[in-house]
Amino acid sequence: MLQSIAQFIEQRLSTEGAGNIKPARFGELAGRLMAGGVLWRDYSRPEAALYDDAVQCEQLLREWFSCIGFVLVHDTDARLLRLYPPGESGAGDEEDGVRKLRARLSRDFVAAVIALRFLYTEALTGRRPLVDERLAISLEELSQSVVSLLAHRLPVSVTERMALLRDLRKHRVVHFIEGDDAGDMQMGLAVLRPVMSFVSDEALEDALRLAGRDLPSAAHEEEGTA
Repeated sequence: MLQSIAQFIEQRLSTEGAGNIKPARFGELAGRLMAGGVLWRDYSRPEAALYDDAVQCEQLLREWFSCIGFVLVHDTDARLLRLYPPGESGAGDEEDGVRKLRARLSRDFVAAVIALRFLYTEALTGRRPLVDERLAISLEELSQSVVSLLAHRLPVSVTERMALLRDLRKHRVVHFIEGDDAGDMQMGLAVLRPVMSFVSDEALEDALRLAGRDLPSAAHEEEGTA
């Protein structure tokens, strides 16, 4: 007997996890991932509740998104779910490939997030201090790293820099407070743990190889899932 999609989802949810996720909540979770692309448990109390419920029906979410070409990746160490949109993938581009930067992102975003991943990896090797898994840097330090690693410059306009930073914050790779120094090069940023799963070792190595740099040696030990 044929079922409607709604009936199928309701039936599947009754067997997923503890069986207490309702179709309306499933729709909320799917919509939240589509809109924001990420659920990080440590980000806030409301996001923690979303993450916990999403884990209860993770397999169904994964199948649901797969039907439209999206890939849901679970970083269990960081307690983070990230949704990757369809990308230009070649043969064999499966589990490892989806961890690379496949979305159509701006050059500024890609350069900034690769530099942030490099800086955070340095912190994991002990070259920079980490406090509560956060790395404190200034916007100037990020700018210098983008130039030295990738020969790229961040936007000159304060408005464009803030748009870039807000995009990075949306993807849960940095956190900052928009005060009077918003957009100023001395503005403080916190690089967050999810940057490790957003940019894989392979993607970082590829970028650094082109720039003639090496990935810090402890990266593979600290990040085994990328």
